Amino acid sequence: MGPEAAGRDGIQSEGFHIVEAQVRDAPVLANFWERLMAEESPPLFHAGADGGVRAETAFRRMLSQPGGYRGYLLVPDSPGESAPAASAGFILGSVYERLYGTPSRAGNIMHWYVVPSARGRGQGERLYQALLEWFRKEEAETVEVMARTEASRTAAWRRRGFSEVLSLLVMPAPWREG
Repeated sequence: MGPEAAGRDGIQSEGFHIVEAQVRDAPVLANFWERLMAEESPPLFHAGADGGVRAETAFRRMLSQPGGYRGYLLVPDSPGESAPAASAGFILGSVYERLYGTPSRAGNIMHWYVVPSARGRGQGERLYQALLEWFRKEEAETVEVMARTEASRTAAWRRRGFSEVLSLLVMPAPWREG
């Protein structure tokens, strides 16, 4: 059962349930993004001094386009806790049409984070499945993710059925060195 079938209340189990992120949740997503960047930002990338503010602005823009972007939050079942402020994780994805070739409709996993205290209990998998269900409903023909190339990460994505098809090569802009 996907979160859409359960409505805004989402899927419930193990002390958390999944809800679709709303525009008003952009600060929560930005906070998770900053934590993600602090834990595992790729080489040459970092959040920066204004990264949280810029991420919040970007997430507001994205979440205001529900046909193109979708996010889910992992929120506590406890009625006394302020959800989504007390969220334990999020996933964000997009669906887009490729400019040429086939398959033409792609689902993209953009960001995925679960707080360390909630890891190892299947909560991240539940977020992942919620996003895959949305991709299915949006008729995505492929699912893609841009991930760091460490062997353990690559192996984890391969276990999910992903294959390496491109490499992202990055360098600092030569005109900025100095």
